[in-house]
Amino acid sequence: MPLYPRWLTPTRYWQAQLRSPYKAWLLSQGSLTAYLVALSHGHFRVKVQHEAWQKPTLDERLSLKLPHQQYAWVREVALLGHNQQWVTARSIIPQHTLVGRGRRLKYLGSRSLGSLLFKGGKRGQLVICSPNSQHHHWTRRSLFYYANRPLLVQEKFLPALFEAAQQQQICL
Repeated sequence: MPLYPRWLTPTRYWQAQLRSPYKAWLLSQGSLTAYLVALSHGHFRVKVQHEAWQKPTLDERLSLKLPHQQYAWVREVALLGHNQQWVTARSIIPQHTLVGRGRRLKYLGSRSLGSLLFKGGKRGQLVICSPNSQHHHWTRRSLFYYANRPLLVQEKFLPALFEAAQQQQICL
């Protein structure tokens, strides 16, 4: 049986023993894309790694309250600054979210999902997961609501991001 991440809600963040520079990046409420564009001085891009209909994991289905057999549009991307992978992101978009205005979520291509979510969406609670033997990087995720319909966004912060931020002495 696979081990799922242990997500910590805001009242339990203390258990992650978050320190700088991780704390500011993981708990930032603004657009991660905007922060990465600034850190990279505009040398930022989204590289799509995978997009397809698939069954979300049990953990993801529970977060979205999806039935066991339901498929969702799954989008996995790498967020690159200066051609280095800084963050990987996985978005789970239920079928019922991809109607009306939500249809555009399926056709983002190399556009950042954040470019839509922070102009017409709403973020739910942010949860975090600290590195452990199964999950080696700081990770966060939250439900977003676009056109009042849910989607799940998970972001994994890679060491190259923190190195770049430290070199430029940038802290959020």
